[in-house]
Amino acid sequence: MSVNQALDTAPPAAPLKVRFGGLGTGLILAAVWIALIVATGLYRPDFFAQQTLLAVAFTMSIVGVLAIGQGIIGMSGGFIDLSQPAGLISASLVAVRLSEAGMPFPVVILGAILTGMLWGGFNALIIVFAKLNPVIVTLATNFIGLAALYLVFQLAQVPLNSDIYVFGRQSWLGLPAIFWPMLALVLIVGFLVPRTRYGRRMIAVGGNRAAAKARGISLRATRFATFIIAGGFVGFAAVLFAGTAGPFNPSSANTLQLNIIAGVILAGISLSGGRGNFWMLLLSIGFLSTIPTSLVFFGLSSDTQSIFQGIILIIAVSIDGYRALRRTP
Repeated sequence: MSVNQALDTAPPAAPLKVRFGGLGTGLILAAVWIALIVATGLYRPDFFAQQTLLAVAFTMSIVGVLAIGQGIIGMSGGFIDLSQPAGLISASLVAVRLSEAGMPFPVVILGAILTGMLWGGFNALIIVFAKLNPVIVTLATNFIGLAALYLVFQLAQVPLNSDIYVFGRQSWLGLPAIFWPMLALVLIVGFLVPRTRYGRRMIAVGGNRAAAKARGISLRATRFATFIIAGGFVGFAAVLFAGTAGPFNPSSANTLQLNIIAGVILAGISLSGGRGNFWMLLLSIGFLSTIPTSLVFFGLSSDTQSIFQGIILIIAVSIDGYRALRRTP
């Protein structure tokens, strides 16, 4: 058989596909992020300024830590935690009160983290024992938590010149000091999840609960641990939030929720559980944190920014649904 005949009878080559969820996700996010930066810079050259970098890094820091907690819940099959705003403000208030009492910075951090873990445990208690949908439960506890917080305080701020206040306004290597803990946490969690016993159990429960249960994995214990650990990240994010936000009220964190959820989905972490890459959060959160600053340079109002955030969330959910359909046999 000649070479030409062999080529004629050979089956056609499979088309090259860019898959959401792996390298394709990273390439797409990086390309769109770069395109957004270039387009904004061409329209307004002053976009390439130190202040822009600082603004994006500040947003990435708080949203990034919250997205880790959200990603853990999603990967374990818990869908999403809609109570993060209430948990964040509760832990931030604890950080403020401990700072006002003159407590050392490590005690302030520990107090905020424990508060976040207690909040996560409260959600898990209802979800596990009442066997209710996590989305409905966390939506309800968020409303309850915010309403209770309004009864406790109207406005709060860490004391000027306190350790947490100084930390929130420091910089290192040209970036805000709060950026580096977020970066370290994303890298550490991304490394540990597929390599530790708990991480593998979390992935197993999210991927196939029946198979995980057959292997002797306690679904109840895993769900409890997931929400408590995720709450710890909310508590740490509260330290970053309290140190940088200035005066805040119980509703100050509500605007963060859309970017957190969209960032988790765009990073390839499935809300139905079982798969995802935490390292990809750096790209998705970076892209989403750049959008508000870019829209300001294009002269768009805050209302228009909310429209863009909603559109991006719809796109992200559609991508997650597309991934789920592709995995369905």
